[in-house]
Amino acid sequence: MAVTHAPNTGTILAPLREHAERHPDKLLYAFLDREGRLAESYTYAGFLQRTAEIAAHVARTHPLAPGARVLLVYPPGLEMICAFFACVRLGVIPVPVYPPASQGFAGALYRLDYIARDCGAEGALTDRSYFWSLKVHRARTRIASLSFGQNYSDRLRWIVTGDAERGVAWDDRPAPSGILFLQYTSGSTHDPKGVMVTHQNVLQNCASVIDHLPVGVSWLPQYHDLGLIGSYLFMGLRGGTTYGFSPIDFLQRPWLWLEAISRYRATISAAPNFAYAYCLRREKLPEERLQGIDLSSLEVLMNCAEPVRAEVVRKFQERFAPFGLRAESFFASYGLAEYPLAVSSRGRT
Repeated sequence: MAVTHAPNTGTILAPLREHAERHPDKLLYAFLDREGRLAESYTYAGFLQRTAEIAAHVARTHPLAPGARVLLVYPPGLEMICAFFACVRLGVIPVPVYPPASQGFAGALYRLDYIARDCGAEGALTDRSYFWSLKVHRARTRIASLSFGQNYSDRLRWIVTGDAERGVAWDDRPAPSGILFLQYTSGSTHDPKGVMVTHQNVLQNCASVIDHLPVGVSWLPQYHDLGLIGSYLFMGLRGGTTYGFSPIDFLQRPWLWLEAISRYRATISAAPNFAYAYCLRREKLPEERLQGIDLSSLEVLMNCAEPVRAEVVRKFQERFAPFGLRAESFFASYGLAEYPLAVSSRGRT
């Protein structure tokens, strides 16, 4: 069944829908497995249809009032991005969070619980495999309560988006405010703090950061502003394409990053300083893994999200110049969640 639309100008849905009407069959998002193979993907039209299916499922099974806060708790993959846009179409406010895993489970669950309580979340969207994994980890660690009492997340309505019926239609509901989503800080040095990001924040920041038709490659966490906004939202708003994969796969097989850039002729990618230093370690990225790599398609390779080390920049350029990396494509960017993404880039914008 065809997706129907209600007018929603002035939101991030407008440019996404315009691109879908111009080239519905163009690839929007793809996600790669640990071998670099295509695991899942959406065209522009297919992505809008999937977001309609999730929106209709949530509205039918767990109705939420306009403006309600909803956690997005997903492992790496495209379903979280679909759920994000489904929330926008529902008129509710998504809150991306780090999904607690087996390692560091108690601390991550505390952070999730804190964010849920702080924003007054009414529900949580997730996928089926992670939903049961969360239950198992909680049972194994026997976490019955946190320091402030019963887990707030226990009271949330947990909604498995994989149960959404295929092929349904959805009429968008305008959000009651200009807020697009809540972006929380990492909480590494203090309790997480929420930032209200508006549609106009993202639209204006995108216009100042992306100046070409982008093809992106990203392993960055999707709950983080650089990963979510810079690698996924911006690409859709500009009519581009993103190839993503898991941060764990990058740490275990860093050559996947460069292989994907080379294979898909990426024009843009970004990572914090530690990733560039990581790629300089020969035991992590041996020379034989670089055979056939071509980085000449890159127009933007950002070093951002933490202090940028000049020595790392210089050594990275030296090592990868023989593989087509141009010095003018490599630059530092100063980020700030409250902006909501990039404050300055290329040293001139």
